[in-house]
Amino acid sequence: MHGITPEVIEGEWPGTVVIIEFPDIEQARAWYASPAYQEILPLRLRHIEGSAIIVQGVGPDYSAARTAARLRQDIG
Repeated sequence: MHGITPEVIEGEWPGTVVIIEFPDIEQARAWYASPAYQEILPLRLRHIEGSAIIVQGVGPDYSAARTAARLRQDIG
């Protein structure tokens, strides 16, 4: 996604968000470290103020409901 304006329902959001999906975290790191991206990185840094993060995704068996249930159990 690029250029989507998030609907902020709590707190403040500094602007837009760009999400790039990769098959796994190793490929995300390889893309960032690639000579092609490193070549254009200074251009991005000069023209866009922001942060870049890599976030480990969840697997196909991940269940938000199961995770929420565990959290509720731990709190209660």
